[in-house]
Amino acid sequence: MSEYFFARECVNSPIYCFPDEYIDSVPLTSFTYPKAPVPLIVEFLPQDDYDIPDILEMPNFSIKKNEFSKLNLNNIFGINWVDIKLHDKGEHDFLMLQVVNEIKLIDRSESKIKRYRKDSSGDEMISGILNLILDEKLIQTIPVDRRQIVIDPGWLKCVFFHKSLVERIKNSKLVGVEFIPADGYSDFR
Repeated sequence: MSEYFFARECVNSPIYCFPDEYIDSVPLTSFTYPKAPVPLIVEFLPQDDYDIPDILEMPNFSIKKNEFSKLNLNNIFGINWVDIKLHDKGEHDFLMLQVVNEIKLIDRSESKIKRYRKDSSGDEMISGILNLILDEKLIQTIPVDRRQIVIDPGWLKCVFFHKSLVERIKNSKLVGVEFIPADGYSDFR
């Protein structure tokens, strides 16, 4: 069984975005501390009717504030939660995830990748993953409490969630996302 999972939207819902003046207020990979909840608005409506989910996957992973406290996700290493005000069918309070905990979880030699680039400063860029393989040797050297929610610095497309958190979220029966195993992931399936 995979130790890491990605969140994927699994309900019919709009595409949400930040108004232009807030576009940089909640980046995924650095912490911000807005003085007030950051507005999130509808960019595109789905064709069918929909309900507001408990969890949003885009633009960044977000959980309804009244459900968040039940999950005990406050004190996880390397993350921050920002207050968001979703304006859709009324106003809804959410907390949006920011992650600075970077670990090279992707095994660069064993994964099948279409494009890999490393520049002169050592920054990497991975894209076109055909078959993602995790670097289990590296993972086992890091205490679990230091790798519960992680991003890989070469591939900022997805946030890696440890199975213990995934089980906690699944057991809460919140609606909006499903979790797919990171091991064997492909951008093309």
